[in-house]
Amino acid sequence: MPRYVDPTTDFGFKRLFGREESKEVLKRFLFDILALPYPIADLTYLTAEQLPESPAERIGIYDLSCTDTSGNRFIVELQHNPFRSFKERTLFYAMFPIIQQIKEGTTYDFQLLPVYCISVLHYQVDDEPGWMRRVQLANVETRAVFYEGLTFVFLELPKFKLPLEAVTTPTEKWLYLLKHLPELETVPPPLATEPFPQAFRIAELAAMTTREREMYNETLKRISDEKLTLGS
Repeated sequence: MPRYVDPTTDFGFKRLFGREESKEVLKRFLFDILALPYPIADLTYLTAEQLPESPAERIGIYDLSCTDTSGNRFIVELQHNPFRSFKERTLFYAMFPIIQQIKEGTTYDFQLLPVYCISVLHYQVDDEPGWMRRVQLANVETRAVFYEGLTFVFLELPKFKLPLEAVTTPTEKWLYLLKHLPELETVPPPLATEPFPQAFRIAELAAMTTREREMYNETLKRISDEKLTLGS
């Protein structure tokens, strides 16, 4: 019986990163993965549902959406199974916090604050090497970044194959945690400094209520059913 929740499930992901008691863990995750120039002072969770201008337009539903004290916007998504139009959906979701900033201003001066979109993928998108992909608007000819205000980070867990003894950087530690947490029984030495021990405490199955365990088991069953459907 696993000791910790699987963070690659919807329930586990939101438990690890999406609750008030998870805020310190999320702050460090964003800081490390995005290589931000300064630590995040505080975060405010935003509504997951993004409503369009017209009822005829599609809504957007994030796994996690938040903003920091400087107004920077963060979208964090977990994708367990391949999604045919994943790249298009990622772009679509990124447009909501951009448009919202324009609406909030009194004039259209387009002084936008940064928008960051992180996607944790439980599948391999393609054969491009590397488990972490950082994407920005760039000059195709020179590769120089054209606009730094919109950043996408894609983390492909199947491509991350480092053993625990080889894990050293913060990003490597996060990827190891996301991929291997359900297999662990104790906090390993490479993950012994905060916020990782806090993440382990939050992820304890024994700390869940009966209803939370039921919800988690429902999530596991749904994933199992989806795998059977995809395999058929």
